[in-house]
Amino acid sequence: MSKLRVGVIGVGKMAEICHLPILADLPQVQLVAFCDTSDENLAARGDQYDVQRRYTSHYDLFDNESLDAVCIFIPPYAHTDAEIIAAERGIHVFVEKPPALTMQKAHEANAAIQQAGIISAVGFNRRYSISGQAARAMLDDDCVVQALIHRLHGSKALAWWWMIEELSGGPFVENTIHSVDLLRYLGAKYLSVTAHAVVRPDSTEKLDIPLSVCASYTLAGGGVANITTCSALDGFSRQGFLVAAGGDLYDLADSRLTVNGEEVAVDEPGRSDYRAEFATFFDAILYEDPSRIRSPYSDAVKSLAAALAAVESAHNDGIPIDLTQPPYSRPLTAL
Repeated sequence: MSKLRVGVIGVGKMAEICHLPILADLPQVQLVAFCDTSDENLAARGDQYDVQRRYTSHYDLFDNESLDAVCIFIPPYAHTDAEIIAAERGIHVFVEKPPALTMQKAHEANAAIQQAGIISAVGFNRRYSISGQAARAMLDDDCVVQALIHRLHGSKALAWWWMIEELSGGPFVENTIHSVDLLRYLGAKYLSVTAHAVVRPDSTEKLDIPLSVCASYTLAGGGVANITTCSALDGFSRQGFLVAAGGDLYDLADSRLTVNGEEVAVDEPGRSDYRAEFATFFDAILYEDPSRIRSPYSDAVKSLAAALAAVESAHNDGIPIDLTQPPYSRPLTAL
């Protein structure tokens, strides 16, 4: 099998524990260059994977390397122009979620990707899970009547920037966006959102994410969805993902799917969904078949819009946000 020359921008903690072990094991991939603003990260990951081409600037990476694809695993606040440069040079792009922190930046990157005609993917790995695929197939064209989704956890994280809303977007954008996206993948179309937040009373410069954000969405077909994230817990976490549709109750919590209480599908262990999404991305490049991608950048922008709009509403006393209007549905300049 032909190997693709792949560069990685961002080789921090998540790349260390999740992304790179999978990439290094894929037969389609040759890791040729790493980029990170941390010399320590570059040295550790470069030595670990025997990647000698190392850069602290993505501009230098693009100027000095001949790449087939680039994987971008950087914090939300660091998304500037790497996706755009890659697109302009015809380099296929995989971007970890969330792809941006503003709709303007997301639309700019999407426009460059669409114009270049490259293959793109955003890391919504639950679209590649066995349980997610089974739920999508079973729901088919059934309209979602009600969704009740929660992600309840604490404020500690692998990375310092996660706890600062301006840098991460807060838990709803950085983390709960997975749930926002999965419900879209199951067929829900968000029309509007109103949300409220519980402000952290002891906010500091190093920890200011809200204790909770609770969003209520209206859906096409008359359904509603309630999606909540909480970072107020201490040493405990719980997730829930319930969908009522077609007279049935779908439960996608705990890496499995049950329908009306009966187990239907169970995810494989060992980050199999991550492996599937990476393998699909590189196969799509090798076989020149972008239809294989379940979350291209153009579609991921819609999930980002739903998450960013919820946070905007929460910051503005719960004002309703119309997701069918710019800048969420399309750039303001498209009017």
